[in-house]
Amino acid sequence: MALAVEQGNSRMTAVLILGIVVILVYLLCFHWFILRHVDYSEEISGLRDQLGRFTRVAAMREQYEGRLNELRANRSDQNLFLEERDFNEAAAAMSARLGQAVDARADNSCAIVSRQPVRPRVQERYEKVTVNVRMRCGIDDVRSILHWLESSVPLIIVEEMTIVKPRVRRRRGEAVDSGLLDVRFNMSGYLP
Repeated sequence: MALAVEQGNSRMTAVLILGIVVILVYLLCFHWFILRHVDYSEEISGLRDQLGRFTRVAAMREQYEGRLNELRANRSDQNLFLEERDFNEAAAAMSARLGQAVDARADNSCAIVSRQPVRPRVQERYEKVTVNVRMRCGIDDVRSILHWLESSVPLIIVEEMTIVKPRVRRRRGEAVDSGLLDVRFNMSGYLP
């Protein structure tokens, strides 16, 4: 009888050892393979979702191209850029526009003292054309000229403006005030 009990234990031990060996073989040889394929399956499903999104966007391509062409046709901001294609030509045209504004909008006492083009130090998306201006005018003339410059097309922006009232001069004991202001500013525009 003792042999029969030992024989049953040995069968049970053999089955347990076989189970442990199978689990170790699975863990050492196949587990990493199955985990890798689970990761591949998740990646494939993610790529299928992404492909579906790209397919939907590609199906709408004609609609987007039509809308883009419509926007390009209706683009009115192109008129806001300076018409010239070169920095020097644009600076000269801006100076000429300032001269026209002074002639048309101001009285004879208003005068442009200096105009100097300045190249930008920092590169921007669109090339900026800046002209430093110094003039002597009355306040009403300055307001009229600057309003005309900033509200007309192409767009000219007035920046860094300084207005100084000159000292009163004395001639033969009398104070003479001309009423003119010393006005300095930068006017800028952009090339397309």
